[in-house]
Amino acid sequence: MSEWTRRGFLKSGLTASAAAVAALGAGEKAWAAQEHSQQTRAEQKVDSVIATEDGVPRAAAISIADLLDHGARIRSGQKVLILAYLDGLYGGDNLVDRDAIHWIQRAAEARGARTEVLWVDCPAKVHQWQFPAEVRAAMERNDLVINHSFDLVVEEILAFRQYVEQERKIPMVRNFATTAPSLSTAWAQTPQELVSEIRYQAALRIEAGAKWELSDPNGTHLEGIVMPARNPQKRYPVRREEGSYLPWPEWVCPPIALGQTSGTFIFDRTLSWWSRYIGISPWFEQPVKLTIKDNRILKIEGGAEADAIKRFLAVLKDKLGDGVNDFDTLHFGVHPQAHVAEHQCPSLLYRRLIEHSHSSNLHVHVGSPKATPSYPYWPHITGDIRHATFKIGETLMHDAGRLTVLDDPAVRAVAARYPGRPGLEPEPYQG
Repeated sequence: MSEWTRRGFLKSGLTASAAAVAALGAGEKAWAAQEHSQQTRAEQKVDSVIATEDGVPRAAAISIADLLDHGARIRSGQKVLILAYLDGLYGGDNLVDRDAIHWIQRAAEARGARTEVLWVDCPAKVHQWQFPAEVRAAMERNDLVINHSFDLVVEEILAFRQYVEQERKIPMVRNFATTAPSLSTAWAQTPQELVSEIRYQAALRIEAGAKWELSDPNGTHLEGIVMPARNPQKRYPVRREEGSYLPWPEWVCPPIALGQTSGTFIFDRTLSWWSRYIGISPWFEQPVKLTIKDNRILKIEGGAEADAIKRFLAVLKDKLGDGVNDFDTLHFGVHPQAHVAEHQCPSLLYRRLIEHSHSSNLHVHVGSPKATPSYPYWPHITGDIRHATFKIGETLMHDAGRLTVLDDPAVRAVAARYPGRPGLEPEPYQG
């Protein structure tokens, strides 16, 4: 590895390292070619065990090839921005490591892309989250973004979402597998094509106007009507490539708009982006119970977590109004391998983020206020359950936590195209 590459990874603050394949020296070109060859060998399951200290593990090479070829759909000559936040190297929330960034950069260059690596030093501040101008400028000069940030996301930050999806419409891959160990997991090695097909086939079963019913052994029971997709120009079954936001590994089904919803929802975990600011763990000590009537949250009960959520919603109500009590959205994960062990990912925040996308994980939005010019953020606080039985009309979507579309012939056909790769059934731990 050249010294400029090593130095580039050690710079602090906001730094950029741009490198085109044409500018590489002979040694760098050989390294890139070797890595690409290693990925090919890994996908073909060649049995050679010889490697070097700088080599890419076969498991990670398979994942990176899937990220670039099926997630990013990278093309030769494309200008690619690889974005990472510096704090994540040193215990911050934006979990990342140098190996993962370097491997992805080299593999992109081996495919003919011109890469720019941008390290950002921008600590998050509650209610003051940023889309930095320097990041916007870097996105302007590139054709594709591979984003490794936990903080900078389209779900929560309105300015970032509007730029990605409306102003620039630049393809933005959110890579959830941000470290070398996570790139080597069954979760990351599962074919993106397979998980995308699960998502699409599940969305085909969402029928506007149909009655729906949800229950869980924890005491949850809700009923209501499926409303049309909120964007009148979109339908529920939509392929990711029709838009600009491209999560990899794929993670959730399109959100289902709910009407005439009443009942009880009980949950013991939440997404970890907002849990940091609510002041609770994303896994709870005591379950939280919501009482719902006509799409409104009437009561929040439980222990310390329930009290913290109520306090935080009161803060948001001062900023966004009474929409914090609306209850109108439900959807679920679509990835059958979305689980990693603690030794593979010590970060509790990231393990909960990954688990949120599991095909057994169904979640609701706790409050549904809209962002405003004075508060340009979307509160995406969730309540997650794992053992739901969920019906839309006569269609059983989840059966005691199992997403039934995993048995669909179209899904099974895609899985069959990837023998030897993690697929529809849980992978046993091999450590």
